[in-house]
Amino acid sequence: MSNAKKKNLLIEVILFAVAAIWIIPVLSTVQISLKNGGIQNYQDVFATKINEVMILPKMILNSVIVTGGTILIVMVSATLAAYAFSKQVFRGKHFFFVLLLSCYAIPMLSTLIPNSLLMKSLGLRGSYISMIFLLATANIPLAILIFKGNFDGISKTYIEAAAIDGSTDLKTFLFIILPMSKPAVVNVLVVLFIQVWNDFQIPLVFSTSPEKYTLTLAPTFFGLTQNRLDLPHLYASIVIIAIPVIAFYMFMQDKIVEGMSLGGLKE
Repeated sequence: MSNAKKKNLLIEVILFAVAAIWIIPVLSTVQISLKNGGIQNYQDVFATKINEVMILPKMILNSVIVTGGTILIVMVSATLAAYAFSKQVFRGKHFFFVLLLSCYAIPMLSTLIPNSLLMKSLGLRGSYISMIFLLATANIPLAILIFKGNFDGISKTYIEAAAIDGSTDLKTFLFIILPMSKPAVVNVLVVLFIQVWNDFQIPLVFSTSPEKYTLTLAPTFFGLTQNRLDLPHLYASIVIIAIPVIAFYMFMQDKIVEGMSLGGLKE
């Protein structure tokens, strides 16, 4: 066997081992979720009701509302702010950009108590608005950083040419900058969806009733049956949580490759 074939074989073995490290826990989770009752465990989880409301579909709806609202706010505000930081000229631009990024260094856990008191005083604790607002503010700095890095790589000649043709800043942003920033848009969408959908702290603190629980709280709800640990139903809820994330990533995978092939045009 030649050295090249030995090297390729070694690489394949390493990749297989790494893949096994990730796949084995997934298979174990599915196996435990089917223990004893089999597929009936999933049916039991879906059929569980509180106040005549099927709680798991309600959790899924809550997650869709919170995730969708957060992504909408972050995408609109972050793209506009990043465009201003990248292409506009105003006093204190560098200072405000550094100040914004410094907010990302503040752990969300350290702000839970003051945010909880704030939302309670505003009468918003236990509402979708409180969760969407806090998740959006926590993710805006990172989104701005990603978008600004992409906008910085786009040639100013496109903006100057659009200005000569009489285009306003908003039209230039919407019809020139954003279409050229497809890789950044797709990547931010994927990162936001995964982070917001999987967030546990904010829904745990700011959802005051099971009717407002998001899907990430399902394991804490289904994990106990008659004050004892119910592993099959616990793991069934974990599998259900993972399915939307996997499906979303598989759907966006082609978009990521397509966006990267388009790329941002640089000077």
